[in-house]
Amino acid sequence: MKTVPSSSRALPILFAAAGTLMLALLLAHPHESARTFADLIEFEIDHRLINQVVHGGTIAVLVLLLAAHSALGRLVDPGSVCVSVAVTAFAAGCGLLIASLVLDGFTVPALALQSRAARDVAVQHAIQGQISFCGTLIGLLMPLGIVGLSASAMAWVRPLVRLGGSARRVGWIAGAAGVVTGVAVIAAISGASPHLLLAGFFLVALWQFALALVASRLAPVVLPV
Repeated sequence: MKTVPSSSRALPILFAAAGTLMLALLLAHPHESARTFADLIEFEIDHRLINQVVHGGTIAVLVLLLAAHSALGRLVDPGSVCVSVAVTAFAAGCGLLIASLVLDGFTVPALALQSRAARDVAVQHAIQGQISFCGTLIGLLMPLGIVGLSASAMAWVRPLVRLGGSARRVGWIAGAAGVVTGVAVIAAISGASPHLLLAGFFLVALWQFALALVASRLAPVVLPV
């Protein structure tokens, strides 16, 4: 008998586990309700530990998902241009999101601690400017990162549809998820609720379960010699 390589068996589990972890981290994300800069400082300091866990955990999940997408691409069709675009777009989205997560989960809380410790008003104002600049970067990096993941979902449509069977349905689901996620990001940028960005993240997480199904069908189980 010929057994399956452990990497093939692990791939669908990796997709499902990453999707589950992403959903759990999104639910654990603290919701900011600060009205003034002083409120923001207190919020960031009070929620520093959970922010580090949520944002650091999400970074780890994105790295694992990037590895999973790359492995899935080799299983589906390593020579396909669409697969290359899908994996590259996912990598670009992950890079932008990781930059945003580092600023949001680690840099801003560290600056908040410095602001509380500062006694000089000029230093406090300087730190306030740095935090505002970080907020501006986060407001750009996060939507762009989600757009990258959305583009990846749409690029996966053709390779998955060509596989036929359940993969065909997953391909159309990926395309729909990519379009809806892109629309949610555009709406959020246009001034609608910022929670639409989190909704986009939820769609990305749910999409990974569909890819787990595809990976489980592509990975052979046990083959006779």
